[in-house]
Amino acid sequence: MASSSPPGRLKALVQAAPVAAALGAMSLLVHSLGLQRSASIVWRLADRLPPPRPNRLEPRPLAEAQARAIGRIADRMPFDARCLPRALLLAGSLRRRGIAADLCLGTRTVGEFDAHAWVEIDGEPVNEPADLDATYNCLWRRATNSG
Repeated sequence: MASSSPPGRLKALVQAAPVAAALGAMSLLVHSLGLQRSASIVWRLADRLPPPRPNRLEPRPLAEAQARAIGRIADRMPFDARCLPRALLLAGSLRRRGIAADLCLGTRTVGEFDAHAWVEIDGEPVNEPADLDATYNCLWRRATNSG
């Protein structure tokens, strides 16, 4: 019986499946346990998983590439995988690779109230608008290299 999907599309789906499952898990964790407990669980899991394959990219380009991949998959999920599950997944992935970063949660500084979650490396947001700090103020921060 012939496959209804081209081989390239099937390969892409197989590669996206772990990220999609992890996004679902992040959403469930955050909704059921809250941010601090969820981050603690993700940090423990990242520390216990086998190390990922080595990558030749420097930390920032690697984090940017991972954030874009997470975003592409999250945009196609049947549920709303908003910024917090995305940022939590990215931060856990960076911790697993031993890359120092911060998971941040903040609020809009001007206009209507809004909250946003993002990841920073060396104080600079990953895969976010350059003026993020002019729009959002980080109120909560957790380093990927903390316990």
